[in-house]
Amino acid sequence: MAKKNEPLIPRDNNIIGIPLEEAMPENYLPYAIEVAKDRALPDVRDGLKPVHRRILYGSYMLKAFPDRPYYKSARIVGDILGKYHPHGDSSVYESMVILAQEFSTRAPLIEGHGNWGSIDGDGAAAMRYTEARLSPIAMEMLRDIEKDTVDMVPNYSDSEMEPKVLPSRYPNLLVNGTFGIAVGLATNIPPHNLGEVTNGVLAYIDNNDITTAELMDHIKGPDLPTGGILIGEKSILSAYETGEGKVAYRAKTNIEKLENGRLGIVITEFPYRRNKARILQTISEMTGDKRHAKALESITDIRDESDRNGIRAVVELKKNVDEDIADKVLKYLFKKTDLQCNISFNMVALANGKPETMSLKAIIRYYVEHQKEIITRRTQKELDVAKKRHHIVEGFIKAISILDEVIATIRASKSKKDASDNLISKFKFSEAQAQAILELMLYRLTGLEIEIFEKEYAQLEKLIKKLEKILSSEKELLRVVKSELQEVSDKYSDKRRTEIIHDDNESKIDIEELIIVEDVMITVSKDGFAKRIPLKNYNRSSSNPEDIEYREGDSLKYLISSNTKDTVLIFTDKGFMYQTKGINIPELKWKEKGQRLDEIIKTLNLENEKIVSVISLENFNPNKAFRFITKHGGIKLSSLDKFQTAYAKLQALKLRDEDDLVDVSIRSIEDENKFLKVKSKQGLEFTLEVKALEDTPRNILPVQLFNFSQNDEIVNIEDSDEIEYFELSLGITDKNKLKSFERIKEDSLKVKTNSLKELLMFSNKGYVYKVPVFLMKNVLNEEISVESFLGKLEKGEKIISLVSIDIYDDESGIYTFTKKGMVKKTQLKEFEGDFFRQVFYKFKFDDDEVVSVEINKMKFGHLIMITKKGMAIKFPVENVSVMGKVASGVTGISLRDEDAVIFGKYHSKYTSNEENSITLSSDSTQVLLTSKSKVKSVVKIDDVKLQNRAGRGTNIMMIVLDDEIKDVTLN
Repeated sequence: MAKKNEPLIPRDNNIIGIPLEEAMPENYLPYAIEVAKDRALPDVRDGLKPVHRRILYGSYMLKAFPDRPYYKSARIVGDILGKYHPHGDSSVYESMVILAQEFSTRAPLIEGHGNWGSIDGDGAAAMRYTEARLSPIAMEMLRDIEKDTVDMVPNYSDSEMEPKVLPSRYPNLLVNGTFGIAVGLATNIPPHNLGEVTNGVLAYIDNNDITTAELMDHIKGPDLPTGGILIGEKSILSAYETGEGKVAYRAKTNIEKLENGRLGIVITEFPYRRNKARILQTISEMTGDKRHAKALESITDIRDESDRNGIRAVVELKKNVDEDIADKVLKYLFKKTDLQCNISFNMVALANGKPETMSLKAIIRYYVEHQKEIITRRTQKELDVAKKRHHIVEGFIKAISILDEVIATIRASKSKKDASDNLISKFKFSEAQAQAILELMLYRLTGLEIEIFEKEYAQLEKLIKKLEKILSSEKELLRVVKSELQEVSDKYSDKRRTEIIHDDNESKIDIEELIIVEDVMITVSKDGFAKRIPLKNYNRSSSNPEDIEYREGDSLKYLISSNTKDTVLIFTDKGFMYQTKGINIPELKWKEKGQRLDEIIKTLNLENEKIVSVISLENFNPNKAFRFITKHGGIKLSSLDKFQTAYAKLQALKLRDEDDLVDVSIRSIEDENKFLKVKSKQGLEFTLEVKALEDTPRNILPVQLFNFSQNDEIVNIEDSDEIEYFELSLGITDKNKLKSFERIKEDSLKVKTNSLKELLMFSNKGYVYKVPVFLMKNVLNEEISVESFLGKLEKGEKIISLVSIDIYDDESGIYTFTKKGMVKKTQLKEFEGDFFRQVFYKFKFDDDEVVSVEINKMKFGHLIMITKKGMAIKFPVENVSVMGKVASGVTGISLRDEDAVIFGKYHSKYTSNEENSITLSSDSTQVLLTSKSKVKSVVKIDDVKLQNRAGRGTNIMMIVLDDEIKDVTLN
């Protein structure tokens, strides 16, 4: 039994505690590099991955040559596993299978005997049944390997040597291509025609500055084992130049008249690396699928007629089908199946031990450099052998010329070594020559043999000169490379199998060509389930939304008239537009709920987005536009042509933070201004005029039609041909609610206004709120909280002034008075424009607040400030300069300790007449002061002494002890 304090998990002293960010580069990165180098990526020089190189070299060492009997595949695989490739036998055998399959490898490197799989996806028989040997062209990969042409390295156990790279006497990387996936890397190089590639290499050798376009005069494009048709010369050129890209690729098909008199689509070449049986099975399944059944209803039979003579599959059509319909069916199959796909280019290979994405020219350059090295090393090896033999033959000729003396010297010697030393000292032979003379057979000393030696000597001299010329001349070296490449090409090249269509547009299939045109009705539910019903079926059905079998909580939201060729646009609350063709929406019965739109349009995410509008368009008419409205009152107009795109997803408009799209409709760009009826989440109902809107680009913010509080938003919006005008006597009650009064005496919190004006609401915290009066229609019938319009106010914040505005003129100013005696004058014009909440006063003191705000003339008047301790000051408005909204103002009155301003007012005895002349009028305005202890005092404004700004003011009411002025009213 374990002790109580003993840990449940045994301690492992091999676990090292280090941060993950340190462990990953130290451990995972080396692993990724090794996978790329030793498993997944080919060497640019021979185009082989390590496993393929070991298969060829292991077979070569077994002498599984093309002119010898086949070996059991298990014998070859076992030898390679034991000597060179210590991994699973399946990795070796599966790689060997690919090298043997004529439909997988353009120039097979293994000759297979037995069942090696099929284009239908059938696997090869087990390796104990199949037999294999090297193909003739594989011998070209290994030719001259024994002549020290490549570096040899120890195998995994240091018991054998294996080549780092093969001589590869033809450009195997381009001829057979490759594909593989490493860690963070992948490669895909399609096969090419040996003759074309050879011509391209020869052209590069003749002109190293050749362009990729000029190379394509020789290398037309990939030449795939299964044939087919490549479409788009420009796409091929781009892929060759960058090393990346894709090219449209299509099966070879014909529309033929069959023996029974019907038309049929005959497929004779299937796309490379595509399963023939699976493609035919897919077509068969599509004929029974509701999404494709109408387009493929002409198909009556699908059969595979392939045999030993070649590939042939037939899609038989109905008796009454003509060639136009047959062509549409074929195009539909191209569009929806792997009969048309893409060949990808990702030309990544190892160069100098590092992965590199290469252009066609770069691959050829690396190959030519490799061949120069191979020829150089082979020539050097041959030269060394020739010189050694030349030296020996020279000794033979000399020995035969003094044969009697040589024989006498040998007979007089005591041993072989003594004889060698005597020959060297007496006749000046080298040690190698002396040794060769001693080992020479006696019959070689005849007179006939001397002629043979002399002939060999002359040949060796000629060979040495030739080899030395190759090594000393780059031109001669390249001539040899070209000559040997041409020999391989002449011996093994064949005709191009893959046809190339130069026009890139040939691969584009306009879906509208394939659509069976008919009018339909499209239904979309709240949860995004959609279907289409042919109009004739819809007219015959009950069309009762309650009959649709939606799941609980879901219901019909949109029912739109459309056509199978029309574009269906789905707008979501996040401001995105998604599109699909009407034909892509599944055709179902009225009672069926349909398919989720995010299954039809893969980029749509109904978990995070909500559909706000579904529109069917026949065309994107530039004279019409989408009108967008957001939940916070934004509006935007953009012409339809700005939304024409091939993408399934598009940003329809840019939204502000926390704003959502709520309404999309189509309008003529030249439509006259109309009105909108709006209902809000907080229960507000109002009508407003929509001003003229400009046609704007997609990716910009909408303009603000009106401003809502943060906790309110539009829930319903309708167009209207008329607007309702109303007048309102508005005030704020003690309960902080807006109330309509029959009669009011205007003060700071009561104002007369109408639906054409705006209301500026100033708070004690220095904020001003702008609210259009038309939003306040509901106030006519009920009291509504201020926060319903303004949102949640700050702690301690309250509205201290209401001002009704229709014109923001230059001559009026806003006067702001604060508790700490500050005053500020700001032009009313500064508050013009679109905003909901702004700072209109920046506090200089932390515990200050605004006590009064008034709008009046900028001059010809006085400013009056009264404090709670009974002090008052009056000074000319000209003493206060005009300042910006975020300024702190200037000192209006200097306050004593514990005193504070409670009242501020603009006052003027000047009046202006119709001719705009200013006259002085008599003034009897009084101020009624009321203290906390109910003491009242009346003071004429004229009696308040006029002083300079920032003075201490004049005492206008005696305040006793802790009493203070509570209320100030003008009479």
